Amino acid sequence: MIIETMEKEGKNIIFVYTTCSSLEEAKDIGFSAVNEKIAISADYWLVNSIYPWKGVIQEGDQYMLLIATQKSRSEELIKHIETRHSYEVPVIAIFKSIMTSQMYGFWVDNTLTNKDKYISETEAEAKNQAEGYHYSRLK
Repeated sequence: MIIETMEKEGKNIIFVYTTCSSLEEAKDIGFSAVNEKIAISADYWLVNSIYPWKGVIQEGDQYMLLIATQKSRSEELIKHIETRHSYEVPVIAIFKSIMTSQMYGFWVDNTLTNKDKYISETEAEAKNQAEGYHYSRLK
């Protein structure tokens, strides 16, 4: 039953939202947050935005960035975003998850608390081939 695989309070998983001026900036903030284990994932996509800036209505493209992490890492993630962000006044908003699947919650906990460094897909492919696994088949 689906309700049995859901856990209230989402294992304290939150989502941090910001917008970025470019694809490169969104990737930089997202990748570095995941690599430093202050986030479990970062999703980004192109959005069209309308907003006032210094008294003038602006319209333009931005990249929305949604980063998933644990509540306990939120302050560190916010500081990380602020130091890498190009905007003078970046939007940084936090959304709390109401529910997440237990498996997702376990994966987040295990991944973010594991002290091992991440390796690249190329390194994983070489390691798995040496051990008889094929990384591309696991995706």
